[in-house]
Amino acid sequence: MSTVPPLRREVLVRAAPAVAFDVFTGGIGRWWPLADHGVYHDRAATVAFEDGLLVERSVTGEESVWGTVSRWDPPDAVAFSWHPGRPADAAGLVEVSFAAVDDGTLVTLRHSGWEPYADPAAARAEYDHGWPVVLGRFGDEVARTGDAATWALLMHRPARDAGVEGRIFDDPRFREHVAFLGRMRAAGHLVAAGPLGDADGEGVTVLRLPGADRHADIVRLATEDDLSVADGLFTVAVRPWRVTLTG
Repeated sequence: MSTVPPLRREVLVRAAPAVAFDVFTGGIGRWWPLADHGVYHDRAATVAFEDGLLVERSVTGEESVWGTVSRWDPPDAVAFSWHPGRPADAAGLVEVSFAAVDDGTLVTLRHSGWEPYADPAAARAEYDHGWPVVLGRFGDEVARTGDAATWALLMHRPARDAGVEGRIFDDPRFREHVAFLGRMRAAGHLVAAGPLGDADGEGVTVLRLPGADRHADIVRLATEDDLSVADGLFTVAVRPWRVTLTG
């Protein structure tokens, strides 16, 4: 059993848990200080959660996997193995929770699993200096995000070559659309969704992502995360929506 205790750090951000979770995960490439806390340093391009992995990319297209997601529970928690610049079998564990409090969200990061390091105590001491810097950048990004949001209308229509027999809502692929809506709701992105009039298979989904200029992220969600679109049941037109008044 390790004698080096887990490292725990907290930061209070003035935003809802759904916003904090989205900035930490979906927006990690906007705020992570890659030049000083990455693998490629001045050659770093971005870092992102992709297909269950946390991946850094360089400007020349190199990839370094930092870890593998073991828990994804928006907007409450995310956890992943942690081995930037190290082999996967030498990974630690990072767990991040997002708890609603009166002033916003208390974000708690817990870093454990120091045994693979040659000097576990020294590794912990190094991260003891590093994590406050990283979480400070995260807090700054949440503050910049503030109440800004990107809204979009997703206009779904049956694909001409969908090969549907009978009602489109009875097609097995429609369950993938329902699952997509469930994920968007769990992440705090879904505003509304439903069929459009009496037209079979036509519908509208309204999404709201925290932060400005997130249209590309919404397009990716609508075309890749919704498997009913990726599998050819629906086509989707993503229309930016400039919201000027809400109830």
